Amino acid sequence: MSEPLYAQRYRLVEALPPGWALAVHRAEDAGGRPVCITVVRPADSDAFMRRMGVVAAARHLDLAVVLDMGQDGADVFVVTEDVRGDDAAALVARGPLPVSVATMVAAEAAAGLAALHGHGALHGGVEPETLVQTGDGTVKLTGAGLAGAYLAPDLRPGAPAAGARYLSPEEIQGRPPEPASDVYRLGLVLYLLLTGSHVFDGPDAATVAREHVDGVVQPPQFRNPEVPPALSQIVLRALEKDPARRGSAGQLQQDLSGVLGAAQVQAAPPPEKPKSRGWIWAIGVLVVVALAGLGIAWAAGAFDSETPAKQAAVPDLVGMTEQGAATALEQAGLKVGRVVSEQSDTGPAGTVVAQDPAAGSKVANGSLVALTLSSGASPSPPSSVAVPDVVGSAQAQAVQSLGEAGFVVVIAQESNPTPAGQVVSQSPTGGVIAKSGSTVNISVSTGPVTPSGSPSP
Repeated sequence: MSEPLYAQRYRLVEALPPGWALAVHRAEDAGGRPVCITVVRPADSDAFMRRMGVVAAARHLDLAVVLDMGQDGADVFVVTEDVRGDDAAALVARGPLPVSVATMVAAEAAAGLAALHGHGALHGGVEPETLVQTGDGTVKLTGAGLAGAYLAPDLRPGAPAAGARYLSPEEIQGRPPEPASDVYRLGLVLYLLLTGSHVFDGPDAATVAREHVDGVVQPPQFRNPEVPPALSQIVLRALEKDPARRGSAGQLQQDLSGVLGAAQVQAAPPPEKPKSRGWIWAIGVLVVVALAGLGIAWAAGAFDSETPAKQAAVPDLVGMTEQGAATALEQAGLKVGRVVSEQSDTGPAGTVVAQDPAAGSKVANGSLVALTLSSGASPSPPSSVAVPDVVGSAQAQAVQSLGEAGFVVVIAQESNPTPAGQVVSQSPTGGVIAKSGSTVNISVSTGPVTPSGSPSP
């Protein structure tokens, strides 16, 4: 068997775990420069290489540079710079990162995404393993564009949960990824950096996929009280179910940079005042002013036994947990008063949805602030409808029919003698009465298997 074309052009140094690809190698080019070679087998090699050409044109400090690509039979190899460092999963191996560090890492990754999107390209596979911080602190997004050649992840019940943890809702529902999908995926990685945990997890891929589509995101400050409310809102916006509500990668980068800038301003020490030779004269003036002020204060009764209480501004507590609100009030010199719970659609269960006095009010130091906590949204029993029979339908038509009937669609792919793109099975089966909003799993054919063991083109 002849050696692969890429092995004839590059000296292979080390085989790496392939992940979603067919193979990944560390190698050296003719000049001894270290590179990384990823081998994939796309369904349409020509279209894939055109898309990778667009990715290669999007040069940015926070993107791994695409150096070369080529085709060897059904395989395509993509050569990029060899990025060494810790990926996001390794960065949080011992727990969440400091908030400022996590924010900076995500802001740089968002800048890389914005450059890709500005050139009309998608990353398509943002996940912890593709976000790498190098030894000098630079953040690199690796693997841009390669996901277009990967098989769809297995989202059937019983499949490993890892396959669904970093997918967007629209991808799970069978729709093509878009720039907002990259933003959602980066939001998932930022959540991991801030909390050390995945946004959604479960026993299998089907459970996690369902959570992405209709689950409620627990605000990151619930898992890490150090996350400020402003940053939490940025994360939750990136994780909106509706792609149109997430904003662009450029907006995400600006928002994260704004949080970093505000933190630096708050942490900056007051400027040191220049020394003056007239310090003795200044002290004399201050003494005179102070004595005059004391006289006026005495005349106004400032030294009476009943001195007015010190005033404090009530902080904005809406969106915080009860513990977070108590901490914020303590820092402001106030205390938690009466706490009640009520059903509410304005916030997740356990979060503050109302307060009294309102945020910004001036009250006496030590005053009590009443809190109203959400006990969850008002229950509304889902209606039951018949599941449409979509076996034999094209994937797009099946997704549309099930969606119009009110069901959440989870798609898996399998080799099958039926034509590629056709639904070969579903669960629950057509005609079964199920609750509106529940999940219907469908399997879509990738075409028959050739004698060599690969799906036919």
